[in-house]
Amino acid sequence: MGRYATAVGIYKCPADKSLSNKNKGVPRVRSISMNGYIGELSRSDTYTAGYRNFLKYSGMLNPGPSKTWVFLDEREDSINDGWFAVDMGGYDPINPNAYTIVDYPASYHNRAGGFSYADGHSEIKKWQDGRTTPNLKFGQLLPLGVASPRNPDVAWMQERM
Repeated sequence: MGRYATAVGIYKCPADKSLSNKNKGVPRVRSISMNGYIGELSRSDTYTAGYRNFLKYSGMLNPGPSKTWVFLDEREDSINDGWFAVDMGGYDPINPNAYTIVDYPASYHNRAGGFSYADGHSEIKKWQDGRTTPNLKFGQLLPLGVASPRNPDVAWMQERM
C-alpha cells in the first residue's frame, strides 16, 4: 500500500499537536500506526503466539473486514515504530485478568481515538478506562507492555484485531 499512499500528511491526525522529541518545536510527521497483525510478509510470527497475520484481504473473512481495523491514531509518547501491537493474552479463552497494554492509542478527540477499517469505514472510539489514557509527560515515553486487568478498552481492541 505504501507505493500508492505517498502523501506524508495522510499519516498524521490533524488533531495531533505534539512536537518531535528529537527536533523540539517541530511538529511530528506521523501519528498513525498500522495493525501489527496485518501485512509484514517479512515477519513470520505475531506479537502473541497462536495468532496469524492477515496477508490478504481475503484472509479477513473471520472476523471480517468491517471488524478488522488497519490504521489508528497512536499516542505521541507510545509511538515507536510503524505497527501497533495488541497483546491477545486473555482473549481466547477469555481471561480479563490477563489483559496487557503494549502500545497506547491516541486520545486526541476528547479521550477518543480514530480507527480505520479494512472495509473502508472509520470510527472514533471513546476510551472508558483511565489506564488507556495516562497523563502525558512531554519528552518521556510510556512504559510498554503494562498489565491492565479488566480494562474494557483492551478487550475492545482485541476484538477488532
